Amino acid sequence: MERSDEELVRACRDGDESAWEEITFKYQRLLFSIPRRAGLSHDLAADVLQDVFTTLFIKLDSLEKPEFLRAWLITTTRHKTIHLISRETRGRPRSIDDQENDAAFEVIDKAPLADEVLVTLERQNQIETALTEIDERCRQLLVMLYLDDNKVPYSEIVEKLDIPLGSIGPTRARCLQKLLKILPF
Repeated sequence: MERSDEELVRACRDGDESAWEEITFKYQRLLFSIPRRAGLSHDLAADVLQDVFTTLFIKLDSLEKPEFLRAWLITTTRHKTIHLISRETRGRPRSIDDQENDAAFEVIDKAPLADEVLVTLERQNQIETALTEIDERCRQLLVMLYLDDNKVPYSEIVEKLDIPLGSIGPTRARCLQKLLKILPF
């Protein structure tokens, strides 16, 4: 059975080498894809990956929320990729006409990573589930304000929900607070 990120971090802190192997195996492909998609060579991408795992080893005890290890690794990999790109291009003349320099800073593939898409879908599902747990009036208001494909005018909201125009803002704030209490993030 696969351990959660939080369990893996705790096991690593306790000196469990198999937990390190599990983290590396679990995330190496995802993290390697970040510098590669930014246009770095295989060797430079491997350098970024090694630097990320070294940083994780050094900062392991200071991770405040081990359950967000994946997000921490992705963010750290992106930062190290950007740092490496800027270091590799340092000293080169920078000018608007220099197309070679422009390519060094351009991300080749701007599509979200599969992991990012998964996180987005998970959050959307959590929000949809939370919406079913709040009262009908709040659900209708939030759906009309944020989720309807067409922008619903306030006049239509007033009519459908039978509330005064001036109370939409305060009601929205209360409904969002109810939703936030239910959401796990």
